Amino acid sequence: METILKDKRIVLGVTGGIAAYKAADLASKLTQAGAVVKTIMSKNATHFVGPLTFKALTGQPVVTDLFASGSDGSIQHVSLAEEADLVVVAPATANILAKAAHGIADDALSTTLLAAQGPIVMVPAMNNHMWDNPATQANLQTLQERGVNILAPEVGRLACGSEQAVGRFPKTETILEYLKDFFATADILAGKTIIVTAGGTHEPIDAVRFIGNRSSGKMGYAIAGRAKACGAEVILISGPTNLRAPAGVRLIEVETALEMRQAVIDNLPGSAALIMAAAVADFRAASKTNGKIKKERMGDSITLELNPDILQEVAGHKDRGVIIGFAAESENIITHATSKLERKRLDLVVANDIGRSDAGFGSDFNLAVLIDHDGPQGELTMYRKSDLASEIIDWLARALGSDLHS
Repeated sequence: METILKDKRIVLGVTGGIAAYKAADLASKLTQAGAVVKTIMSKNATHFVGPLTFKALTGQPVVTDLFASGSDGSIQHVSLAEEADLVVVAPATANILAKAAHGIADDALSTTLLAAQGPIVMVPAMNNHMWDNPATQANLQTLQERGVNILAPEVGRLACGSEQAVGRFPKTETILEYLKDFFATADILAGKTIIVTAGGTHEPIDAVRFIGNRSSGKMGYAIAGRAKACGAEVILISGPTNLRAPAGVRLIEVETALEMRQAVIDNLPGSAALIMAAAVADFRAASKTNGKIKKERMGDSITLELNPDILQEVAGHKDRGVIIGFAAESENIITHATSKLERKRLDLVVANDIGRSDAGFGSDFNLAVLIDHDGPQGELTMYRKSDLASEIIDWLARALGSDLHS
């Protein structure tokens, strides 16, 4: 760990939760590992532990005042944001998550987060009801869509007395291992161009109606964000969604399957991998009316024609790299997904069980398993989509390292 963290410039944000005192141990361990730790404390955090504690443990000045200047006269929330290899907020209260999600900058820490140019890790800790509140969950989703990394709280006894509830601040060792892995994987895809498709496609019937599906795009956007965090150049080809593309990702917006196919083909040369997370409509209307078709003139049926199978076409392309597909299944999950892997000559298929209401389309979770030519890589597991994205990118990094198609 000392080698990985040595000389890393880490800004540690400490906010006003009961776990603030535990951040002192984190600051100490990071410093012992060779990191240069500069602490920013919210006003409320100072009610739980004093700035002098962090100054003594890190050997660095502690920022508590937005308007205080550095010893060299610098504006601290700007200079710290620019020089940091990583900003870690631990503990991250529901309040700082809300501020960061909505761009509020009213103290030293929230302003630094808004100015940060590098990666951010949030380590939330709070009462379980605050964690489960839809507003908090929406803020977490917004942050993750923007590329902020979230180390989820643990289940355990909370300061409020709740037993075995989610919201507990992770152990120092858990956070250190997470940060070690973060820096270790920061460049595992450096120099690689990764194409990710996301969302569903809309196949127009007329000017107001279309054939589509329930895909939210969350899975593809999470994969794109994780690939970017691992150093890749990422091209995100997205059907219509309500999501914001992760920072630093090149976004190509499309509407139809034919447009998505063309965007994939155009960008395939020189790419190391295609991750086809989009839910492409199987059919399109054989003809489209430019205006709106009056209901009484639509008739009893619409003539459909098949859309191209982008995955199958790309599998035979001379410029292909590693190809990863998804299989959304409601029965015989492993069997059907394995058949798709072989039939479409994929390198990996992510099998999703969409037969449950708490996972799949529109959800933040997938019940999934990775399947390659060695078979299923474990059992069907309920993943948060951001965690599944990490599993997929880790597999891809190993595959590229082994020169799968050399």
